[in-house]
Amino acid sequence: MANYIKQSLEDGEQIIFKGRLHWSSIFRYLFFSTVFTLGGFVCLWLAYNNYEGQQQKLFIAGIALLVLAFFTWVLGRIIRTRSEFAVTNTRFVQKDGIFNIKMTEIPLTRIETVNFYQSLWQRIIGTGCVEMVGSGGTSHQVHCIEHPMTVRKIIVSSIKKPQNATSSSPSSPSSPSSPSSLSSPSSPSGNPSPSLNETTQNDEN
Repeated sequence: MANYIKQSLEDGEQIIFKGRLHWSSIFRYLFFSTVFTLGGFVCLWLAYNNYEGQQQKLFIAGIALLVLAFFTWVLGRIIRTRSEFAVTNTRFVQKDGIFNIKMTEIPLTRIETVNFYQSLWQRIIGTGCVEMVGSGGTSHQVHCIEHPMTVRKIIVSSIKKPQNATSSSPSSPSSPSSPSSLSSPSSPSGNPSPSLNETTQNDEN
């Protein structure tokens, strides 16, 4: 699944961080998979220890529940991998979908602020939501991700790097002083040299 993001990289672009959805995004699939697994083992236990007249039915029911639990778990894994995102040195990119793919790209230079949302339950299990607000008030949210605070810090630091590079660029060199700004040479005694007219008058005298 990560090949879609790698294939979209431009020349010189590097992936700084790759993330995915938290396991809580497929909580219902994990819950039903656990319930089906427990029900399957209970049916198998009853088939081998009790209800001699219904052993075959309980055995078939137990196997069916275990198979259903396995497919439910696989479906949850597929749904979890349908969305992934990455932070590169130039942009934020997100891939959604399994068969129908949707790519969302946000240049880092257009992101103004990065907001962070986390409830008490999300804080306990380690998930949350990150919102990127761009120029013009447009926003993009990523829900139920792993390590949301780390993701926010990485995006913020990636935004500041281009700004620091721009502010630290060298200024243009100052132009050399024009010849008119140079002072006229002075005489060896320290007094200014006489003008041409004064020299001619002295020679006539």
